[in-house]
Amino acid sequence: MMLMKIVSAERHTFEFRPDAEPALRVRPGEVVRFETSPLPAERLFAAGDGWVDAVDVRLINAVTGPVYIEGVEPGDAVSVEILEVVPLDWGWNANIPGFGILSDNMQHPLLRRIPIRDGRVWLNEALSMPVEPMIGCLGLAPARGTTSTLQPPYPWAGNYDLKQVRPGSTILFPAQVRGGLFSLGDLHAAMGDGEATSVSIECAGAATVRLGVRKRLDLQMPRVETPERIYTIGLAEQCDYAAARRHACDQMFHYLTAERGLTAEDAYILFSAAVDLTFGGPAAAVVLASVPLDVLAERDTIGETEGRRA
Repeated sequence: MMLMKIVSAERHTFEFRPDAEPALRVRPGEVVRFETSPLPAERLFAAGDGWVDAVDVRLINAVTGPVYIEGVEPGDAVSVEILEVVPLDWGWNANIPGFGILSDNMQHPLLRRIPIRDGRVWLNEALSMPVEPMIGCLGLAPARGTTSTLQPPYPWAGNYDLKQVRPGSTILFPAQVRGGLFSLGDLHAAMGDGEATSVSIECAGAATVRLGVRKRLDLQMPRVETPERIYTIGLAEQCDYAAARRHACDQMFHYLTAERGLTAEDAYILFSAAVDLTFGGPAAAVVLASVPLDVLAERDTIGETEGRRA
Protein backbone atom coordinates (compact mmCIF):
# COMPACT_ATOMS: atom_id res chain seq x y z
CA MET A 1 0.00 0.00 0.00
CA MET A 2 1.37 3.41 -1.02
CA LEU A 3 1.90 5.71 1.96
CA MET A 4 0.95 9.30 1.34
CA LYS A 5 0.38 12.59 3.06
CA ILE A 6 -2.77 14.61 2.43
CA VAL A 7 -3.40 18.33 2.00
CA SER A 8 -7.11 19.04 2.41
CA ALA A 9 -9.06 21.55 0.34
CA GLU A 10 -9.27 23.76 3.43
CA ARG A 11 -5.68 24.76 2.66
CA HIS A 12 -6.61 26.58 -0.53
CA THR A 13 -5.40 29.90 -1.89
CA PHE A 14 -5.68 32.02 -5.02
CA GLU A 15 -2.03 32.97 -5.36
CA PHE A 16 1.48 31.55 -5.16
CA ARG A 17 3.63 33.49 -2.67
CA PRO A 18 7.07 33.01 -1.07
CA ASP A 19 5.93 33.83 2.48
CA ALA A 20 3.06 31.32 2.58
CA GLU A 21 3.01 29.00 5.58
CA PRO A 22 3.53 25.40 4.35
CA ALA A 23 0.62 23.02 4.77
CA LEU A 24 3.14 20.14 4.81
CA ARG A 25 6.86 19.47 4.77
CA VAL A 26 8.02 16.42 2.82
CA ARG A 27 11.23 14.76 1.76
CA PRO A 28 12.00 14.21 -1.93
CA GLY A 29 10.25 11.08 -3.14
CA GLU A 30 7.28 11.36 -0.81
CA VAL A 31 3.74 11.05 -2.17
CA VAL A 32 1.13 13.73 -1.46
CA ARG A 33 -2.58 13.84 -2.23
CA PHE A 34 -3.99 17.31 -2.85
CA GLU A 35 -7.75 17.63 -2.41
CA THR A 36 -9.77 20.37 -4.13
CA SER A 37 -13.22 21.69 -3.25
CA PRO A 38 -16.43 21.90 -5.31
CA LEU A 39 -17.67 24.90 -3.28
CA PRO A 40 -16.92 27.59 -5.93
CA ALA A 41 -19.02 25.71 -8.49
CA GLU A 42 -21.74 24.88 -5.97
CA ARG A 43 -22.10 28.60 -5.21
CA LEU A 44 -22.76 29.29 -8.90
CA PHE A 45 -25.44 26.62 -9.12
CA ALA A 46 -27.01 27.87 -5.88
CA ALA A 47 -27.32 31.37 -7.37
CA GLY A 48 -29.82 30.11 -9.96
CA ASP A 49 -30.55 32.48 -12.85
CA GLY A 50 -28.32 35.10 -11.27
CA TRP A 51 -25.21 32.94 -11.45
CA VAL A 52 -23.39 35.22 -13.94
CA ASP A 53 -23.50 38.07 -11.42
CA ALA A 54 -22.15 35.68 -8.78
CA VAL A 55 -18.94 35.01 -10.72
CA ASP A 56 -15.86 36.53 -9.08
CA VAL A 57 -12.86 35.71 -11.26
CA ARG A 58 -10.53 36.45 -8.34
CA LEU A 59 -12.03 33.47 -6.48
CA ILE A 60 -12.60 31.00 -9.29
CA ASN A 61 -9.27 29.16 -9.61
CA ALA A 62 -8.13 27.93 -6.21
CA VAL A 63 -5.05 25.80 -5.60
CA THR A 64 -4.31 23.62 -2.57
CA GLY A 65 -1.03 23.91 -0.66
CA PRO A 66 1.73 24.84 -0.44
CA VAL A 67 4.05 21.92 0.31
CA TYR A 68 7.67 22.53 1.36
CA ILE A 69 10.12 20.01 -0.14
CA GLU A 70 13.22 19.46 1.97
CA GLY A 71 16.52 20.14 0.22
CA VAL A 72 15.14 22.27 -2.60
CA GLU A 73 17.14 25.45 -3.27
CA PRO A 74 16.86 28.16 -5.92
CA GLY A 75 18.54 26.82 -9.04
CA ASP A 76 17.17 23.31 -8.54
CA ALA A 77 14.22 21.84 -10.39
CA VAL A 78 11.22 20.40 -8.57
CA SER A 79 9.79 17.29 -10.22
CA VAL A 80 6.08 16.53 -9.91
CA GLU A 81 5.21 13.00 -10.99
CA ILE A 82 1.44 12.79 -11.47
CA LEU A 83 0.27 9.44 -10.16
CA GLU A 84 -3.50 9.86 -10.11
CA VAL A 85 -6.21 12.46 -10.70
CA VAL A 86 -9.67 11.42 -9.47
CA PRO A 87 -12.64 13.72 -10.15
CA LEU A 88 -15.80 13.77 -8.09
CA ASP A 89 -18.91 12.29 -9.71
CA TRP A 90 -19.77 15.56 -11.43
CA GLY A 91 -18.13 18.48 -13.16
CA TRP A 92 -19.38 21.64 -14.82
CA ASN A 93 -19.10 23.83 -17.87
CA ALA A 94 -20.15 27.44 -18.41
CA ASN A 95 -20.42 30.25 -20.91
CA ILE A 96 -20.45 33.91 -19.86
CA PRO A 97 -21.78 36.14 -22.67
CA GLY A 98 -18.97 38.13 -24.29
CA PHE A 99 -16.26 35.83 -22.91
CA GLY A 100 -14.02 33.56 -24.97
CA ILE A 101 -13.43 32.97 -28.66
CA LEU A 102 -16.94 31.62 -29.29
CA SER A 103 -18.64 34.73 -27.90
CA ASP A 104 -20.13 35.57 -31.33
CA ASN A 105 -21.59 32.08 -31.57
CA MET A 106 -22.78 31.69 -27.97
CA GLN A 107 -24.40 34.92 -26.83
CA HIS A 108 -26.48 33.50 -23.99
CA PRO A 109 -25.32 32.24 -20.58
CA LEU A 110 -24.82 28.53 -20.02
CA LEU A 111 -24.16 26.68 -16.78
CA ARG A 112 -24.40 22.92 -16.94
CA ARG A 113 -23.67 20.22 -14.38
CA ILE A 114 -21.80 17.37 -16.10
CA PRO A 115 -22.24 13.85 -14.65
CA ILE A 116 -19.10 11.70 -14.40
CA ARG A 117 -19.77 7.97 -14.09
CA ASP A 118 -18.55 4.63 -15.38
CA GLY A 119 -15.30 6.23 -16.51
CA ARG A 120 -17.07 8.65 -18.84
CA VAL A 121 -17.97 12.34 -18.92
CA TRP A 122 -21.64 12.77 -19.92
CA LEU A 123 -21.95 16.04 -21.86
CA ASN A 124 -25.65 15.28 -22.29
CA GLU A 125 -27.77 12.12 -22.10
CA ALA A 126 -26.57 10.88 -25.49
CA LEU A 127 -23.09 12.40 -25.82
CA SER A 128 -20.23 11.13 -23.69
CA MET A 129 -16.48 10.64 -23.80
CA PRO A 130 -13.84 8.94 -21.65
CA VAL A 131 -12.70 10.73 -18.53
CA GLU A 132 -9.24 12.19 -19.25
CA PRO A 133 -8.37 13.94 -15.98
CA MET A 134 -5.59 16.51 -15.78
CA ILE A 135 -4.34 19.43 -13.69
CA GLY A 136 -4.85 22.97 -14.99
CA CYS A 137 -2.97 25.13 -12.47
CA LEU A 138 0.14 24.21 -10.50
CA GLY A 139 3.64 25.28 -9.59
CA LEU A 140 5.97 26.92 -7.09
CA ALA A 141 6.24 30.20 -5.21
CA PRO A 142 7.97 33.16 -6.89
CA ALA A 143 11.14 34.65 -5.43
CA ARG A 144 9.19 37.79 -4.49
CA GLY A 145 5.70 39.19 -4.81
CA THR A 146 2.76 36.99 -5.78
CA THR A 147 1.68 34.96 -8.81
CA SER A 148 -2.01 34.70 -9.69
CA THR A 149 -3.63 31.29 -10.08
CA LEU A 150 -5.66 32.68 -13.00
CA GLN A 151 -3.41 34.69 -15.32
CA PRO A 152 -0.80 35.12 -16.58
CA PRO A 153 1.30 31.98 -16.08
CA TYR A 154 5.00 32.33 -15.23
CA PRO A 155 8.03 30.02 -15.52
CA TRP A 156 7.59 28.81 -11.92
CA ALA A 157 3.78 28.52 -11.67
CA GLY A 158 0.47 29.34 -13.24
CA ASN A 159 -2.70 28.40 -15.02
CA TYR A 160 -1.07 26.58 -17.95
CA ASP A 161 -4.08 24.38 -18.84
CA LEU A 162 -1.94 21.74 -20.54
CA LYS A 163 -3.67 18.52 -21.53
CA GLN A 164 -0.31 16.76 -21.10
CA VAL A 165 -0.25 17.40 -17.32
CA ARG A 166 -2.04 14.15 -16.55
CA PRO A 167 -1.40 10.82 -14.80
CA GLY A 168 1.74 9.19 -16.15
CA SER A 169 3.46 12.52 -16.77
CA THR A 170 6.11 14.41 -14.81
CA ILE A 171 6.33 18.19 -14.90
CA LEU A 172 9.47 20.06 -13.82
CA PHE A 173 9.58 23.61 -12.43
CA PRO A 174 12.57 25.90 -11.73
CA ALA A 175 12.68 26.53 -7.98
CA GLN A 176 12.76 30.17 -6.89
CA VAL A 177 12.78 29.75 -3.09
CA ARG A 178 13.91 27.20 -0.53
CA GLY A 179 11.49 24.32 -0.32
CA GLY A 180 9.86 25.25 -3.61
CA LEU A 181 6.40 25.70 -1.98
CA PHE A 182 4.36 23.61 -4.42
CA SER A 183 0.59 23.91 -4.87
CA LEU A 184 -1.93 22.56 -7.38
CA GLY A 185 -5.59 22.91 -8.30
CA ASP A 186 -8.02 23.56 -11.16
CA LEU A 187 -8.70 19.91 -11.95
CA HIS A 188 -10.35 19.01 -15.25
CA ALA A 189 -12.24 15.83 -16.15
CA ALA A 190 -11.71 16.49 -19.87
CA MET A 191 -10.22 19.26 -22.00
CA GLY A 192 -9.18 19.71 -25.60
CA ASP A 193 -5.71 21.00 -26.46
CA GLY A 194 -5.63 24.77 -25.95
CA GLU A 195 -8.85 24.90 -23.90
CA ALA A 196 -10.62 26.55 -26.85
CA THR A 197 -13.53 28.07 -24.90
CA SER A 198 -11.33 29.03 -21.90
CA VAL A 199 -13.40 26.52 -19.89
CA SER A 200 -12.93 22.76 -19.66
CA ILE A 201 -15.07 20.15 -17.96
CA GLU A 202 -14.10 21.70 -14.65
CA CYS A 203 -14.25 19.51 -11.56
CA ALA A 204 -13.16 19.05 -8.00
CA GLY A 205 -11.47 15.93 -6.70
CA ALA A 206 -8.00 14.81 -5.67
CA ALA A 207 -4.61 14.66 -7.36
CA THR A 208 -1.85 12.40 -6.06
CA VAL A 209 1.74 13.27 -6.95
CA ARG A 210 5.29 12.28 -6.04
CA LEU A 211 7.46 15.32 -5.32
CA GLY A 212 11.19 15.26 -6.04
CA VAL A 213 14.19 17.44 -6.76
CA ARG A 214 16.76 17.49 -9.54
CA LYS A 215 19.72 19.38 -8.17
CA ARG A 216 21.23 22.24 -10.18
CA LEU A 217 19.31 21.43 -13.34
CA ASP A 218 19.63 24.34 -15.76
CA LEU A 219 15.89 24.79 -16.22
CA GLN A 220 14.46 28.14 -17.26
CA MET A 221 10.87 27.08 -17.93
CA PRO A 222 8.57 24.20 -16.98
CA ARG A 223 9.08 20.95 -18.87
CA VAL A 224 6.69 18.02 -19.21
CA GLU A 225 7.98 14.47 -19.54
CA THR A 226 5.59 11.74 -20.69
CA PRO A 227 6.38 8.13 -21.60
CA GLU A 228 6.17 9.12 -25.28
CA ARG A 229 7.40 12.70 -25.59
CA ILE A 230 9.29 15.57 -23.99
CA TYR A 231 7.51 18.96 -24.02
CA THR A 232 9.16 22.33 -23.53
CA ILE A 233 7.00 25.36 -22.85
CA GLY A 234 7.11 28.87 -24.26
CA LEU A 235 5.28 31.80 -22.67
CA ALA A 236 4.58 35.29 -23.98
CA GLU A 237 2.11 38.12 -23.59
CA GLN A 238 -1.51 37.45 -24.52
CA CYS A 239 -1.87 36.87 -28.30
CA ASP A 240 1.90 37.02 -29.02
CA TYR A 241 2.09 33.43 -30.23
CA ALA A 242 5.10 34.12 -32.43
CA ALA A 243 7.16 34.99 -29.34
CA ALA A 244 5.81 32.00 -27.40
CA ARG A 245 6.62 29.69 -30.30
CA ARG A 246 10.20 30.96 -30.43
CA HIS A 247 10.50 30.64 -26.65
CA ALA A 248 9.31 27.01 -26.68
CA CYS A 249 11.71 26.17 -29.50
CA ASP A 250 14.62 27.84 -27.72
CA GLN A 251 13.92 25.67 -24.66
CA MET A 252 13.75 22.51 -26.79
CA PHE A 253 16.96 23.38 -28.64
CA HIS A 254 18.73 23.83 -25.30
CA TYR A 255 17.39 20.49 -24.06
CA LEU A 256 18.53 18.63 -27.18
CA THR A 257 22.03 20.13 -27.20
CA ALA A 258 22.83 20.66 -23.51
CA GLU A 259 21.08 17.61 -22.01
CA ARG A 260 20.92 15.09 -24.86
CA GLY A 261 24.28 15.93 -26.43
CA LEU A 262 23.17 16.65 -30.00
CA THR A 263 25.21 19.04 -32.09
CA ALA A 264 23.50 22.25 -33.14
CA GLU A 265 23.29 20.94 -36.70
CA ASP A 266 21.70 17.64 -35.65
CA ALA A 267 19.25 19.40 -33.33
CA TYR A 268 18.22 21.71 -36.17
CA ILE A 269 17.56 18.82 -38.52
CA LEU A 270 15.64 16.95 -35.80
CA PHE A 271 13.44 20.03 -35.39
CA SER A 272 12.67 19.93 -39.10
CA ALA A 273 11.83 16.23 -39.03
CA ALA A 274 10.09 15.52 -35.74
CA VAL A 275 9.40 18.46 -33.40
CA ASP A 276 5.69 19.31 -33.03
CA LEU A 277 4.24 22.64 -31.88
CA THR A 278 0.89 22.78 -30.07
CA PHE A 279 -1.11 25.34 -28.09
CA GLY A 280 -1.36 25.45 -24.35
CA GLY A 281 -4.12 27.20 -22.43
CA PRO A 282 -5.56 30.68 -23.05
CA ALA A 283 -4.32 32.49 -19.92
CA ALA A 284 -1.44 33.84 -22.05
CA ALA A 285 0.28 32.84 -25.26
CA VAL A 286 1.37 29.30 -24.32
CA VAL A 287 3.07 27.07 -26.90
CA LEU A 288 4.57 23.61 -26.46
CA ALA A 289 7.40 22.14 -28.51
CA SER A 290 7.67 18.36 -28.26
CA VAL A 291 9.91 15.60 -29.52
CA PRO A 292 9.16 11.85 -29.56
CA LEU A 293 11.35 9.94 -27.15
CA ASP A 294 11.62 6.90 -29.40
CA VAL A 295 13.68 8.95 -31.87
CA LEU A 296 16.11 9.95 -29.13
CA ALA A 297 16.17 6.42 -27.71
CA GLU A 298 17.09 5.02 -31.13
CA ARG A 299 19.94 7.53 -31.38
CA ASP A 300 21.18 6.55 -27.90
CA THR A 301 21.04 2.84 -28.78
CA ILE A 302 22.96 3.33 -32.03
CA GLY A 303 25.53 5.46 -30.22
CA GLU A 304 26.07 2.78 -27.59
CA THR A 305 26.46 0.08 -30.27
CA GLU A 306 28.99 2.11 -32.23
CA GLY A 307 30.87 2.86 -29.02
CA ARG A 308 31.20 -0.86 -28.25
CA ARG A 309 32.43 -1.57 -31.80
CA ALA A 310 35.07 1.11 -31.46
